[in-house]
Amino acid sequence: MDNKRKYIRIFFILLLVISIDQVTKIIAYQQLFLENKVIHISTILSFRPVWNNGISFGMFQDFGNYGRFAFSIIAIIISCWLIWSSIKINKFSAIAYLLIAGGALGNVLDRIFHGKVVDFIDFHYYNWHWPAFNFADSFIFIGVALYIYSEFILSKEKNNDY
Repeated sequence: MDNKRKYIRIFFILLLVISIDQVTKIIAYQQLFLENKVIHISTILSFRPVWNNGISFGMFQDFGNYGRFAFSIIAIIISCWLIWSSIKINKFSAIAYLLIAGGALGNVLDRIFHGKVVDFIDFHYYNWHWPAFNFADSFIFIGVALYIYSEFILSKEKNNDY
């Protein structure tokens, strides 16, 4: 694939991931956060407003403004590296890298605009709740899973073909 098509693919995937994340967060903010409302979808899924000052699953929430800037800078540096690296690797791993980078950048946008991340997807079983998350977190998770699959399953199958 020529470089121009690669750059277009990279831009499109990043734009799609960040757009889905930000649009869903805008809807969640308007419907949940402003009204402090919980929407019960099923017995195990709710949409609930949760501000996350930390990183994934609420870790490192007590770092304050320094943490916000540190998380953002680290996420931007790693995302830039992932985007740059996606040019040189196979398509499957590149998509994984771009899902991770797009998700990380989506959460950086939250830290810029809100000072914290908008989380709203709440899986629960009675009073036990999985930490709330958003679509950016989901894209990061899916990207990591795709990368692991690509590097450890597909590459092993490819090496067994010899």
